[in-house]
Amino acid sequence: MLQQIVYLLAQQPAFSKLGTAKKLTPMQLEDLLSDGTTTKYWLVEFYACSSSKCVRSSRCFPELSITYSNSLLSFGTIDLGLFPNAAAKFGISLAGGMSQLPTYILFEKGVEVSRFPDFYVDAAPSLPVTKKLLCQHFELDRLLLDYINGS
Repeated sequence: MLQQIVYLLAQQPAFSKLGTAKKLTPMQLEDLLSDGTTTKYWLVEFYACSSSKCVRSSRCFPELSITYSNSLLSFGTIDLGLFPNAAAKFGISLAGGMSQLPTYILFEKGVEVSRFPDFYVDAAPSLPVTKKLLCQHFELDRLLLDYINGS
């Protein structure tokens, strides 16, 4: 009984493996996005260890990076707990219980082309972050096929 109470009250630790994702600072991300010699696409997870939603979804991103990383698509993470000023630069609200975390942004040739959740996250019910959701939202299967076909 005591173990069940502790389990319900204590937050699980964040998944600590990175897969093939690179831990980035905001400056490193800007350099990678502006450098024309890096991969065509960057999928970046913006998170904070203090957000329970980030902790619950912390296993998804490393697993996706292992499956989908290639010379066309790279994965990176930025801890907004360490770099809170980067949130405003990338249009991520940290107000209201950090409801926009985690945020995932897909960049193509340095330009944002897609994000999850959308800017208007408060207007819609919050979906739990899963590998399937991220894979569908960012069309990762299509990007992998593009890589395989040499596109």
